[in-house]
Amino acid sequence: MKKLSDLFKRSDRTAFEELIKKEQEKLYRIAYSYMRNEQDALDVVQDAIVNGYKSLHKLDHPQYFTTWITRIVINTAINELRKRKKVTFLELDKNEPATKDRYHSIHKLDLGEVLERLKPDQRCLLIMRFYHGYSMKEMAEILGKPEGTVKSQLHRTLAQVKMSLNEGGEMYGEA
Repeated sequence: MKKLSDLFKRSDRTAFEELIKKEQEKLYRIAYSYMRNEQDALDVVQDAIVNGYKSLHKLDHPQYFTTWITRIVINTAINELRKRKKVTFLELDKNEPATKDRYHSIHKLDLGEVLERLKPDQRCLLIMRFYHGYSMKEMAEILGKPEGTVKSQLHRTLAQVKMSLNEGGEMYGEA
């Protein structure tokens, strides 16, 4: 707690660096869970740290530094994903025939694909709860939402994932 008070009294750069060093691994994992690419995750963390340093004066309660910087990383990752969503990439599989026989398997549904289909906010809830093990209260603080709202959003997201997985397995037909 002394480091936090030093940080806020003097705006000490070394104190900020020490706090970031303690959190860097967790921040990277969160960014990676969104970006699914090492370089992109590192870019997100770097941007978030710069933004955090610039807006450090806005943090009123030093004890919430971890929550605050985590939220900055999440917002930075979501913003980056939104920017990329505006660009559409066309990927052609050279090994795949142009037309498919209607009885051939065209798609295997797995958890990774289901997570990719979720909105970033929904994916965030699942990652925070089941990958990082945050409690509902911690999630509510990080997201800046009431605990009941977080619970209901998580419940709806889990129901959506369950429904998608129930439809999973091999699916046959035309694309």
